[in-house]
Amino acid sequence: MTTPLRWGILGAGIIANKFADAVRREAGNELVAVASKTPDKARDFAARHGIEAAPDYDTMLADPRIDVVYVATTHNFHHENARRVLEHGRHCLVEKPFTVNAAQAEDLVERAQERGLFLMEAMWSRFLPTWQAVRARVADGVIGEVRQIDVTFGGIVPPHYERRLKEPELAGGVTLDMGVYPIALICHVLGERPRHVESMTRMSTTGVDEVACYLFRFPGQCLTTISTSFDLWMPARAAFHGTRGTIEHADFPWSETFRIHHHGGTGQVDEVEEIHTPLEENGFVYQVREVAARIAAGATESGVVPLHETIEIMQLMDGMRERWGLRYPFE
Repeated sequence: MTTPLRWGILGAGIIANKFADAVRREAGNELVAVASKTPDKARDFAARHGIEAAPDYDTMLADPRIDVVYVATTHNFHHENARRVLEHGRHCLVEKPFTVNAAQAEDLVERAQERGLFLMEAMWSRFLPTWQAVRARVADGVIGEVRQIDVTFGGIVPPHYERRLKEPELAGGVTLDMGVYPIALICHVLGERPRHVESMTRMSTTGVDEVACYLFRFPGQCLTTISTSFDLWMPARAAFHGTRGTIEHADFPWSETFRIHHHGGTGQVDEVEEIHTPLEENGFVYQVREVAARIAAGATESGVVPLHETIEIMQLMDGMRERWGLRYPFE
């Protein structure tokens, strides 16, 4: 009988609950314990999921039963917490954004590689079958040469997420929290990072980016426009415009369906193909599966979310924040 991969979780918020549910759904994985800076939250979380509540982070990380830890704390603590996980000799999955800046990301990667430990940013949407299908069709040239991509991705932040998005002390702002999704997914689909970056933002009254627009030129000459906000309702959609067709993905990035408008370069759409990719009820299951498979194989990173790309995207966002004059109090 194969020994299950045993998980611990740092943080007991909303995202941690969803992840815990995904671990319980995926065979070959076992949730062991949770730790939080708020002990009452940890105890409630543990009771809900039938696991143990550790009295503090170090106690949980010292538990020899735990193989890998999911860091689900607020952005400002990702580097500190993930570093502690690695120093205890545990594999680590870090909720996006991986860190607040590239220097922190580089530090974590160096420490993981020194210790031969698995490390990955929890960019869960990359593993969704829908996005794998979109990427495959772009790579196969189904819509010809992709020359322009347009994405809108935003919404009005609900009350229970407000502090995380609006407070500079928590590394708030729409780019690190929401903008990172379309940036990471477009880089994945095209298989490259932007060569030229332009951006603009509107700052909130708290001093973080609340509306942002990005314009990228990729090495292959594809132009990309992204609009995102945490205080405007926006239709979540992505459109990939190629020389022979367009892929439209409504409800980006978690819809099960996307459409391909085939026009063969004539300007006249002669076929609309609908692609349906059924998804698991909890979309986090796919990244749990990836982490388990890579660790079982003795790998220290994932080819779907490679560490060098995580660092490069952090560098991209660092550059935009620098131009906006957005620096967090603890940086």
